[in-house]
Amino acid sequence: MHRHRRGPGARLLSAVAAASSVLLLAACGSDRPPYGESVTAFGAPVVFDIDGVAASRAQAAVAAAVGDMKYIEEATDPLHPGPLGRTNQLLAATGEFSANPSLLPLIRQAQRLSRQSRGRFNPALGRLLALWGFEQESPHGPPPTAEQVAALVARHPSLDDITIDGIRMSCRNAAVRLDFGDYGRGYALDAALARLRAAGIQAASMVTAGAAARIGGDIAVVLNVTGADGKTPLVRISLLPDEVAYTVTAARRSYLYHGKRYAALLDPATGQPAQEVYAVTVFGHSLARAAAGAVALFVAGPDGRHVFSRSYEEHLRAVARMRRLSNSAPPNSGGRTR
Repeated sequence: MHRHRRGPGARLLSAVAAASSVLLLAACGSDRPPYGESVTAFGAPVVFDIDGVAASRAQAAVAAAVGDMKYIEEATDPLHPGPLGRTNQLLAATGEFSANPSLLPLIRQAQRLSRQSRGRFNPALGRLLALWGFEQESPHGPPPTAEQVAALVARHPSLDDITIDGIRMSCRNAAVRLDFGDYGRGYALDAALARLRAAGIQAASMVTAGAAARIGGDIAVVLNVTGADGKTPLVRISLLPDEVAYTVTAARRSYLYHGKRYAALLDPATGQPAQEVYAVTVFGHSLARAAAGAVALFVAGPDGRHVFSRSYEEHLRAVARMRRLSNSAPPNSGGRTR
């Protein structure tokens, strides 16, 4: 964990949404420099800025927030033994079992969001993700055959296959394997924000790769979203007080095989990686909801906003930009954070 303090006045932070969409955030606080701290979660720096409280209080609040975020990161990791891995084993057995309490709210919310997105957001596709080579530390090809994909798609894995009754859970479809991806990351970031608010923090920002959040209205957060080359400006948007933004992009959790890019954003209807969009940014008041919405929009394609039920659309302020996907690697594929 790295702690840092910055001087007064304007401060410029940038968080890279994978390789292509750069989010530039300008934070303008009071005359006293805010407390700043950077930690690593989900493989990227997460930068907190807190204003209006003593440094000792801000440090304690961040420590609690990071603790919650890290716990959820470990609990939802599909690649390592833990609550999610154990849950997937039990779901595959299609019997009834006592669910891990830490995962129940996550799964219940995911079920609601999946229905509201009419199935485009579907975290039950873990077996398909593994078949495509995404459920490993370094995703790589070769991609599966069309026959292998079709066989799994025909089993229609869905969160609706899971029944929850109190703490008891069961699954009627052995093809279901949970992998929360961007949604799980957004859920963990939401937990960190909730912890800051519970500690009485009223002015803060949180920035990480592809996600940003603002608590209160004292610290301004401005996003400059660029094109796939990492340079061409597309849109400049200020977060409203207590607003969040989440970007889903084809460059994150993806691999190149014979010059073609495959991303871990699968269309549940075909089992194939969605190919029409490069990145989607969604704004709202929950990073988990924004991430799920961005995934659904990514899968649905450039004309896909109609995929949402009315109740879901009411929670989304805007889709910043959707861009057609090139099958070649973006020119700037290294990623950077400063």
